[in-house]
Amino acid sequence: MQNHRNKKTALWIVLAIIIVAVIAVSSIAIWNFVISGGNEENQESQGIVLDDSAEDWDGNTKDLSEGQAGIKIPGYGDITVPAGESVWNITLANPEDNACYFRYTITIDDDEMPIYESDLIEPGKAVREFEVSEPLDPGDYEIHLNISTYSMDDTMTPMNGAVVKADLHVI
Repeated sequence: MQNHRNKKTALWIVLAIIIVAVIAVSSIAIWNFVISGGNEENQESQGIVLDDSAEDWDGNTKDLSEGQAGIKIPGYGDITVPAGESVWNITLANPEDNACYFRYTITIDDDEMPIYESDLIEPGKAVREFEVSEPLDPGDYEIHLNISTYSMDDTMTPMNGAVVKADLHVI
C-alpha cells in the first residue's frame, strides 16, 4: 500500500513539474511576442519588407503642390547610366512629408518586365544605388519609374501611385 502511495505522489509531482514548465514556456513565448510587436520579423510576417539599402535622405525637391495636401512624388529629368553596368546610381526617394511607403518598379520603353523593383521605402529615406536585372546597350531609352504607395498601418492599403517617365541615356 505504501508503495502505491509513493507512486501516486511521484506521479503528482511529475505532473506538477510539467504544468509549471508549460506555464513558463507559454509565458516566455507571450512575452517575446509582446516585446517583438514592432520589429522587422513581425513586419515581414505581415508582408512589410522595408528596403534595407534605403538610407536617410534630406534631398530638397521643388514643391509644386502649392500647399495642397497629398502624396509628394519626386520628378526626374534626364538620367544617365553607364552602358553594360548592372549597378545604377539613381536616387529613388520617398519625401519625408509623405505618410506612406513607396515601392519603385522600373521598366524600360514599352517592356512590361521590370528591370528593378525596390522593397518598401519609408518617408525620408532613399535608395541611391541598386542593381538592375540586366545591363543596357548604349542608346536612348524611356525609363518608367512606377511608384506604388501603401498605407503605413497594418493593412498596407494601396494608395494613389504614379508613373514618372524620363529620358534615359546609356553611354
